[in-house]
Amino acid sequence: METYNRDRHLHGVEEYEEQIHQSTGRDFSIGLVIGLAVGTIGGLLLAPKPGDALRDDITDQVNKLSKNLNSDETDASLKEKAEQKTNELRDKIKDKKDDAVVKKSEMDEKNRVKSIDESAMKAQKEAIQEEVSEDHTKDARTVDMSKYEEKNE
Repeated sequence: METYNRDRHLHGVEEYEEQIHQSTGRDFSIGLVIGLAVGTIGGLLLAPKPGDALRDDITDQVNKLSKNLNSDETDASLKEKAEQKTNELRDKIKDKKDDAVVKKSEMDEKNRVKSIDESAMKAQKEAIQEEVSEDHTKDARTVDMSKYEEKNE
């Protein structure tokens, strides 16, 4: 008769979970690369053109691209575009920095006004408590209302 070993069972589950966590990204990457390779080769093999014509088309496209990349006009235009984009980015960064400075100054002003309001409120509370406090009362927050009663004479 075979017995159930709980420790062996848990050990197998832990190894399985560890394997799942380790292999998910790697397996996806490998599958993606293999799928791209198979798809590219399959597309080339199943193309409607014969192999020689397809190779000629590919070499023509490669030659056109290499001519475009090697020309001086392209290099100059790429440099101009890069400088233009760099200047645009610098302007945007400067604008964002200015906006951040303005927002910071607004927040500082709000905090200053808030602190002034809090100190003014505290001063007002103290003034009211001093005004209300009387010599015979122990708590400044209580008022003897007997002196304000109407007298019937």
